[in-house]
Amino acid sequence: MADKLHIFAVSDSVGETAEKIAVASVLQFKLERNITRFSRVTKEEQVEKIIEQAVENDAIIIYTIVKPELSRFMDETARVKQVIAVNVMAPLFDAIQFKTGQKPEYITGLTHKMDDQYFNRMKAIEYTIEHDNGQNLDSVHEADLIVLGLPRTSKTPLSMHLANLGIKVANYPILMDTEIPQEIVDLKGRIPMVGLTIDIDTLMELRKERFRSFELPDDIETLDDLVAEELDNAYRIYAKLKCLVIDVTLDDIEEVGNTITHKFNLPLRITHHRF
Repeated sequence: MADKLHIFAVSDSVGETAEKIAVASVLQFKLERNITRFSRVTKEEQVEKIIEQAVENDAIIIYTIVKPELSRFMDETARVKQVIAVNVMAPLFDAIQFKTGQKPEYITGLTHKMDDQYFNRMKAIEYTIEHDNGQNLDSVHEADLIVLGLPRTSKTPLSMHLANLGIKVANYPILMDTEIPQEIVDLKGRIPMVGLTIDIDTLMELRKERFRSFELPDDIETLDDLVAEELDNAYRIYAKLKCLVIDVTLDDIEEVGNTITHKFNLPLRITHHRF
C-alpha cells in the first residue's frame, strides 16, 4: 500500500475549489501528501500535459472543469492513461438538475464574480460599525436600514448580523428622554426603519441590574415607572417614524434578521438550523 499521495487539483478557473476539496480529503489520511494546483486549464493540450505529469508522479487528479467537452476529454484521456481523475462537481450538478429540472449553464469562474458581493459586504460592515449607537448622523441617509431600540434589545449584534449580509445599518438608542434627531426624522418613508422592543418583565430585570449602582431620576418614583416611561417613549417614537416594531424577547438575532429582510425585501435571507 502507498504511504505517499500526490494530488493534482485542476480547474478551468482559479482552482481554489478543487484545491480545498483535495486538502480536506487528504487530511483524513495519515500519509505523506503533496498537492499541485493547475489553474486556467481550458485546452485539450493542457489536459494532456497534466495527465502525462500525473502518470510520472503517480498522482490522482481532482478537477472542477465546467465545460462538458473538456471535462469528457479529461475523463477519456485519464482512463486511457490509467490515471484516476475525479470530477468533483459532476455529482452535485446531476443532483441539482434532477431536483430542479434545470440544466447547468456551464459558465466558468462564477465564484469569482462574487468578488463584488464580498467588497459590498465589507463596505456594509464598515458603515455599520461607524454608525453604531447613533454615531455619524451626517451620513445616516446612506443606510439601507435604520434600527432603533431600547437598551439590551440587541441593536448592535442585529446590525452586525445584517451587515454581514451586505446591508448597511445605522442604529440609534432609545431611552426614557430620547428625542429622535432631525436627520433620522427626515428619512421617514425613504429608508426602512425598525423599532426593537422587549417584554416588560425582561426589561424590568435588566433595569434592576443597571440601577443597583445608579439613582433613579428625580421625577421618577419607582423602577416600574421608569420602565413604563421608557416603553411609552419608544412606542411614541416608533409610531412617529412608522417603524416596523419587533419584539425581540424570544426570537434570536437570525430570526429577527430574516423578518426584516423579508419585510423590506432586503438582500439575502439566511436560515441557520442548530442541532
